[in-house]
Amino acid sequence: MSGKGDKLRPMDVERKVFEDNWDRIFKRKNEPDMWDHNCKHDGAISIAKGEACTWCGMKEDGSLD
Repeated sequence: MSGKGDKLRPMDVERKVFEDNWDRIFKRKNEPDMWDHNCKHDGAISIAKGEACTWCGMKEDGSLD
């Protein structure tokens, strides 16, 4: 299919800069910082900093709860 809007627009800034700006603009002020975890039970999830995974008990530092 061809027509207006078929292709993504080229990025004028690097992906990391784009993501940092997005977070700075749209991130809720009361939202806790998160860490990414690939849980063996639930897959890829984000967990609040300082909290352990409720599925497997893994902490951000890699230790088990």
